[in-house]
This record gives sequence, C-alpha cells and structure tokens, in this order.
Amino acid sequence: MSQTDHTASPGQLVTSNTYDWLQLQEGPLRENKQYEVHHSVFKPLDRYAHLSNDPAYEQERKSKHQQTQQKFEYVVSECLDSFKTYHIELSRIKAGSSGSYFVYGRDPQLGPLGVFKPKDEEPYGPLSPKWTKWMHRTFFPCFFGRSCLIPNLGYICESAASLLDERLGLGMVPRTDTIVLESHKFYDQMQTWLFLCGMEPRLQKKLGSFQLFLNNYMDAEEFLSKYPLPGMYRDQPSLNQQLSHRLHNKDQNCSTESQDKFEWTEVNLTKFRLELEKLIILDYIMRNTDRGLDNWMVKLVPIHKKKGISWEFHLAAIDNGLTFPWKHPDEWRSYPYGWLYLPVHMLAQPFSESTRRHFLPLLTSEKWWSESYKEFTSLFSRDSDFKIRMWRKQWAVLKGQAYNVVETLRDIRQGPLELVRRTRCLVLDEKMQVPLAVPILNTAINERIPVQAGSPMNLYSSAPVVNEVAHQRDDDHKHSMPQFASKTVIIEHLQVVTNTPVLTWC
Repeated sequence: MSQTDHTASPGQLVTSNTYDWLQLQEGPLRENKQYEVHHSVFKPLDRYAHLSNDPAYEQERKSKHQQTQQKFEYVVSECLDSFKTYHIELSRIKAGSSGSYFVYGRDPQLGPLGVFKPKDEEPYGPLSPKWTKWMHRTFFPCFFGRSCLIPNLGYICESAASLLDERLGLGMVPRTDTIVLESHKFYDQMQTWLFLCGMEPRLQKKLGSFQLFLNNYMDAEEFLSKYPLPGMYRDQPSLNQQLSHRLHNKDQNCSTESQDKFEWTEVNLTKFRLELEKLIILDYIMRNTDRGLDNWMVKLVPIHKKKGISWEFHLAAIDNGLTFPWKHPDEWRSYPYGWLYLPVHMLAQPFSESTRRHFLPLLTSEKWWSESYKEFTSLFSRDSDFKIRMWRKQWAVLKGQAYNVVETLRDIRQGPLELVRRTRCLVLDEKMQVPLAVPILNTAINERIPVQAGSPMNLYSSAPVVNEVAHQRDDDHKHSMPQFASKTVIIEHLQVVTNTPVLTWC
C-alpha cells in the first residue's frame, strides 16, 4: 500500500491520526505513555534549577506554537486553493541536491509562500531529479548515500528540526510540517516518454515536507561576502584597525560614508555572535551533516533611534533534511559543520551567559526530556517505514550530543571550539520496573495481628496447636498482603563512541 493512500486528501497535515496503520502500531504509542526518566545524566546546576520548571516558559511556548500553527495552516490552505482554483503549478528549484519546489499562492508575482520537498525526491531517494545523484547511485553504489542516516527520512527530519527549534525556543527554523500535495510538475521517470508521445505530464500526489518561505533574508555566503567579518581574509584589516581608521577619519572630519551604512562594530559582532551560538547548539544537538554557508540565512534589521541606527540580526536554519543520524559518522567522512570555517575570534570565545542561561535549564530538565521524547516519537512514527529500534538509536545520538552541550556550558571557559572537540558519546535509555509508592504506615496500622501471637498461654500449648496457629497466620498473611503495583521508568547511562571516520576535513 502506498503511503499517499493513507491520507484523506491532498494538503492534509500528516499527523499520527492520519494513518490507519498507525493505530495498529502500539509500540510507539505505548512508549509515549511509559517514558518517565528516573535517573538522568543531565544534572541541573543549582543557580539555574529554579528556571527548569518555569511555567512562564511553557505558556509562552504554547502561545507561539498556536500562532505559528495557525499561520502555517493558512498558508497551506492558500497554496491548495491556488492549485485547485487558479491552476497555479509548483516550480522546481534548480539549486540543491534534491527535488524541491517553490509553492505559490493566488498571486505568483508576490513570490513563493513555501518550499515543498517530496519524500521520494530526496538527495538519496529513488526519484531524485539531479543527474549527479543518478550517476552517483548508478556508477558508484558502494560510496552512495550516508550510512549514518536512515534513507528517505529527510522530510521527517525537516519537520523534526522545526520541532527541536520550537522545543528549545529559538525561532531559527521556519515552521515545517509534513503534508501531501498534488502537481503536474513533480519529477516523473516517464516524463521523457510522455513528452515524445505528445502527452501531458501526469498528475501526481506526493508526501513531503512543507516549509514556510523566508522573506528579506540572504544566505550566509552572500551576506559574508557583502559584509565580511573582521579578519576573515588576509588582506582585510582586523576590528581594532578598522576602529582606529574610523576614529582617525572622524577626527579629520573627512568621513564621507553615510551613517545608515552597516559596519562591523564591537556591539554588532556581539549581537551576531549571540545568534550564531544558538545556531551552533541547534546544529550540534541534531548532528547536522550538511551545514554550509549556503543553507543558513541572515536578516539584517535596522532599528532607528534618536542617536542613530542600531542593527539587529536574525539567523535562520534551512535545508535540515540530512540530520538526526542513527549513529555517529564513523566510516569515510566526518561531515564537519560549515560554521567552523568562520574566523577564529568568532568561535574561540566562551559561550555567553545568556546562552548558558537559555539552554541549561531546558536540557537539564527531566520533564522537558520526557515531553520531547513523546513529541519526537509521534513525529517520526508518521513514516510508513518507522522502526522503533532505529528510532531509539537516533534518540541516543541526540541525547549524547545534548550531553556534550550541557557539559560544555557548565564550564564558563569553554566555547564552540571546545564543544566540537569533545568525545562523541551516546546516552542510552534502559527500562526498569520499579514499585509504586507504598503506604507503609497505613499497611502497618491495618494489618491484623492474631490473638495467639500475644497470648502468653500459647507458649505452653501442644505442638499440633502451634502448627495450626502457624498455618493460620501464614494464610492470613497471604490474604492480607497488599499487591504492590509497579511502573516502567527510564535509567540513562553514558556510552563513549570510539570509532572515528578516516577523513576529518570533509
């Protein structure tokens, strides 16, 4: 049975209730109800302990989720209406290594409203329209794909990155979820034959991820080429040299540059670094194997004040399909993070106090981990090829990455460079049956004590009477003994990963 047959209608949000087959899979649903962390390796810090169970954070998160969900559903409904009513088709994006499409609303001249990535057109999918991937799959099958990733799960990983971003309260990943769309523009293996026969392309219905389109953003490569960071190139002066040059020009009143032009200052570098730290931790936790300068974006916002203009930065992480591996890369490539090639002065500094104050209360909260496991399990179980065994391995990698983040943030001297140098590890979840709380005092009070046990006359009774009394006490004890209930809890333990890839630079 094809996966699209499980959806009620095109464009419907694919949730855990959409598939009939999911109702028969009791494993993930049963684990959701039983996931309770009894012993955690994430030990909270005393000065951040009061922030772990802050109800204001949960209320703010639910409010933001409701707003973004309403906007997402509105955009999806408009895109569906534009296709059904106005027959506005999708357009394939030429860039990238997979089949991805711009989705438009009622007026295409206003630009796309979202980006749709079908499941079967992913970089390593069976219907990837890129000829480079076809050659790779056909002539070099031994080196095809990434062994640390589960095949054809990129559309779920795109949505999972959005969920992780929401759980961490970052607002960097555009709202993404899984939907089903219809179009004549989807890649079709028979499109060449249909074209030669003079036939119209077939209408196809495909399942994939839909991500809201970002306006007024530029990719990091374009932004850094337009505004290079101090010390990014050898012939570029450092920040101190630039500041000295500006002061010299100001003293001589020969500055002809407009005050509205953006320039790197100490304040702007600090603001940019704070946003970059959030992106670094997000990428590290979900172990992004494909983060470069072309798939994270920057938005520069001028703030007009009486004394002049100040600048704010907004970073966005897109193209998150090659994330959430089931094991650490341990064969040929290590897939380093693209932001590691930024100037050293941006990465060598310790994490800021605001970053530590934001992440540590969340990542050391047992409640946060329990709720996150339920939501992520519900999301990943939407896939028809979902296997709970592989999902547990993905979850162990994610928690191992988060453990390294927590240990790095604990030390005020460590920063991004120390984070990526940490030993790779897994945090494994082991199930254990523990008894529920037993009302010991009530049991002791209500327990019936035989009269014979407190009577001194029974000390001289004959043996048959003693045996009869003993048997009676045993029977009474069996009937009066309460049946203690038990529950399943999670015991976390750490496991170090020793296998390393051959190449560490790619």
